[in-house]
Amino acid sequence: GALIFVVCSTGFGLLVSTFTRSQIAAMFVTMIGTIIPCVQFAGLLNPVSSLEGIGAFIGHIYPATHFLTISRGVFSKGLDVFSLGPSFWPLLAAIPVILGLAIALLKKQEA
Repeated sequence: GALIFVVCSTGFGLLVSTFTRSQIAAMFVTMIGTIIPCVQFAGLLNPVSSLEGIGAFIGHIYPATHFLTISRGVFSKGLDVFSLGPSFWPLLAAIPVILGLAIALLKKQEA
């Protein structure tokens, strides 16, 4: 689960870097763009089931939500991979979407 989430996060960083001019700006935007939604919408402080409207939508599509479900299931409840399957599929589906967008938007550099 952690490897899949790291690939999603790296893809998000690559996607952000297509819109910024410097590495520092890309790191800053990626940090803010991952920490704030994770705290507000991914269920880090409040459960996603208590969210309404656009907050619930963001909470359900955000990869950190599914990673938190997986890590809580493994460490707190001792669940196996088959029990956590519904949380793995959205993470696996996010990889080609995020990386595909990043690759499509990445500008080719002239040599």
